[in-house]
Amino acid sequence: SYSFCTLLYSYKVEAMLTDRKRQQLHDDMLQYFEIVGFDEVADTFKRTMQSVPVKQSVTTPALERKYANILRQAKLLSAAEEMNKQLTQQIEELQDPSTVKRTVAKDLLPSRLLHTLEGHGSKKEITSLCFHPAQPLCFSSAEDGKIKVWDYESGEGTGTLLGHEGAVKCISVDNAGERLASSSDDTDIRVFDISSETCIRRLQGHEHTVYHVEWVRPDCHLLVSASRDGEARLWDVANSCVTKIFRSPEGGWMRCARAITNKIFVAEDKIIRSWDISGGNEKLIGYHDHVIEKLAVANEGATEIIRNSIFATPDENGRSGSPENGGKYPEGHFLASAGRDKMIFIWNTSNCSKVMTLGGHKDWVRDIVFHPTGKYLISGSDDGTVIIWSLIDSRKLRSITVQDTSFVSAISYHPAGRYFLTGSSDNQITIHKCE
Repeated sequence: SYSFCTLLYSYKVEAMLTDRKRQQLHDDMLQYFEIVGFDEVADTFKRTMQSVPVKQSVTTPALERKYANILRQAKLLSAAEEMNKQLTQQIEELQDPSTVKRTVAKDLLPSRLLHTLEGHGSKKEITSLCFHPAQPLCFSSAEDGKIKVWDYESGEGTGTLLGHEGAVKCISVDNAGERLASSSDDTDIRVFDISSETCIRRLQGHEHTVYHVEWVRPDCHLLVSASRDGEARLWDVANSCVTKIFRSPEGGWMRCARAITNKIFVAEDKIIRSWDISGGNEKLIGYHDHVIEKLAVANEGATEIIRNSIFATPDENGRSGSPENGGKYPEGHFLASAGRDKMIFIWNTSNCSKVMTLGGHKDWVRDIVFHPTGKYLISGSDDGTVIIWSLIDSRKLRSITVQDTSFVSAISYHPAGRYFLTGSSDNQITIHKCE
């Protein structure tokens, strides 16, 4: 420790820094030594650096955040190494046909409860959940107007994002894991810098509750929003301005909006509509018998499975519609919708046909998400259950009772399929390990 301090002065650090900056450097170094338990080094440091008095250490929020970030990066590195092992094993299995059964058997589904969290206001409904794409963090929003940051491995809260003056209805994290967008009862959309926990953009223009906001992927330069004012909007985040407004021809409430490539899909009361982002051409996709709560666009894996499921179904002549029988796979996207009629439908958006019906919940279906592999659709309901649906054969694979006395109001799946979140109407968040 003595030689280390001498080395600093051999480079004439004292000549390069002002007294104030040198004092701050000494304070930060001393605090670090004490935090990591280097007591002897800290004592030697105090005795050696006499040219500028060193104040007694007082832990600062800034230093705590820096140290916490170091721990998060270490966890991230460990998670990356584990993911690399899993991917290597999957590649080996795909190269060896004899291991196909083992590969299928290793699908990651919710298996055991890790943590139950309560951090929002008493009995406040959890409205939205999402994961950080790389770090072991997840986020929750609720009717108390707060956005909480959690370490999903330890189950501990690590921060709070503040700014909204009403219930936060929806949150979304960009692909880089740097920004979080949120929408609220206060009609605002806010964009937060996750690392500093500060609001960096405030987007205004909606005239009523903004039920939904989401990054337009993959570049995440734009946001799409849906509001009770009967409008869906595309926002240029960098310039804090609206680039496109899509208005309901009937003035209905818009509760969810999804944008992909050149399309935007919107849930308006009982109806699903789509618009071309470039041309604005409106099309009716389908409808429910009650209000639609949520939409989800099928990922690549789900798209392939749904296509195969459609064409495996024989027609009246007993022939399937597969390409080898002269059929043609449909172009466009598949869209799942969940409603208060207790039903889940999957739609072929190219020809506006209903291709799959999933029924089994006993109350409103509040949220849906496609499994990262695309093999399953997961739904959460006011009946207190989460159902895992097999898309391969359109059946209920498993039902999990999450809440005995409250509703399942929000769900989210880890991008790599390793964790699963549920939120309830009475302030509880559950974190499940997927195995």
